[in-house]
Amino acid sequence: MNQVEQSSFRYLDFYLLGILVLVAGFFAQDGASILQGLWQITLSPSQLISDYMLIGGVGAAFVNSALVYLMMVALAHYLKSELTGILIAGLLTVLGFGFFGKHILNSIPLIMGVYLYTKYQGIPFSQQVHVTCFVTGISPAVSYIALGLEWPLWISIPAAILVGVLIGMIVIPLAGHMLNFHKGYNLYNIGFTIGVIGLALRGALRMFDLPVDSVSHLYLENDTIATTFVAIMGLFLTVYGLIVNRGWRGYRELLTRTGKTSSDYVQDYGKGIVLINMGFLAWLCLAYVKINGGIINGPLIGGILTVIAFGAFGKHPKNCLPIFLGVMMISMLNMYGTSNTTSLLIGLFGTTIAPISGEYGFMVGILAGMLHKAIASNVGIVHGGLNLYNNGFAGGFVASLMVPLLQTFLPRDGQNE
Repeated sequence: MNQVEQSSFRYLDFYLLGILVLVAGFFAQDGASILQGLWQITLSPSQLISDYMLIGGVGAAFVNSALVYLMMVALAHYLKSELTGILIAGLLTVLGFGFFGKHILNSIPLIMGVYLYTKYQGIPFSQQVHVTCFVTGISPAVSYIALGLEWPLWISIPAAILVGVLIGMIVIPLAGHMLNFHKGYNLYNIGFTIGVIGLALRGALRMFDLPVDSVSHLYLENDTIATTFVAIMGLFLTVYGLIVNRGWRGYRELLTRTGKTSSDYVQDYGKGIVLINMGFLAWLCLAYVKINGGIINGPLIGGILTVIAFGAFGKHPKNCLPIFLGVMMISMLNMYGTSNTTSLLIGLFGTTIAPISGEYGFMVGILAGMLHKAIASNVGIVHGGLNLYNNGFAGGFVASLMVPLLQTFLPRDGQNE
């Protein structure tokens, strides 16, 4: 495996993507209704699952996604952060969750908290921008405290900002310890971390008779625009990657990687191969949703974009497919079914444990997907929807259950991670 000295990704690539998403929003909805929709999104408590396509409209959801994403791109660019695989994964994850749960106002306090932590520790903020991207997975906590508890705004807004800042300040040291819990087999490590934080926060609120519960506000109408967007994105990524890479050279080697959290495909393979990988993942996700009869709404676009995002850091079709199949197979047999949004989300985000199938093989990956479906369907209640990365939380438990047993009975040499 040859190290690539420079990723050759440019910030211009990411600005252009944000502009295209913005344009798609105005194509779907007129300007006046988009502004009204953005206001409704801002006023939403935003806990899981709050589909901004339903709350604000399809166009407003696209515009909100573009705005919060462009804010993070501009921050990383201003700080001159290196476009590594994990940062690219973080930026595109923000783009995905801008369709359900994240917006600029509920993200800023968390970003401020990470910034204050870096200043306190004397470490460069530019090296932690990926953390600011991922920590916004608990942004519903900010929105819910500000708008969902029916407190006077002069109390609720400062309280929400304070909670957001405090969470941002503690997430980095906690995430380092949580990594040991699943040994790097859960790619959404910060998702697991903020799941634990969300559990504690919900428990604290409930002690004072302040209920926090998940919701299910889903757009289930025409998905032509969303489907077309994903299809075009997949095609563009694949073709662009083939042009940059001048063919398929090197991609087969990437498919041999396990995908554990040290797998930075950008640094190891460069821009072209990463784009090809992202494109194939986009098509795989689209096929998974449509084969199961799903309607692509805000959460499912978010799920697909997150899988694409981690095409730069740990995921590829070979280690994701067994997870999809495991979730799909067990969904056929249980009460949830295969076509509802929750089941499809678990399949998409369940690829957080793709490194298990990458290291231990196809059949073990299917079993991991089945177990993940069982756990992810039931852990949301403990954080009340305050953690958008519910599957990252569940994935930590799946890995902690399976990996010690696999290491005992199916030991591997750890090569080609």
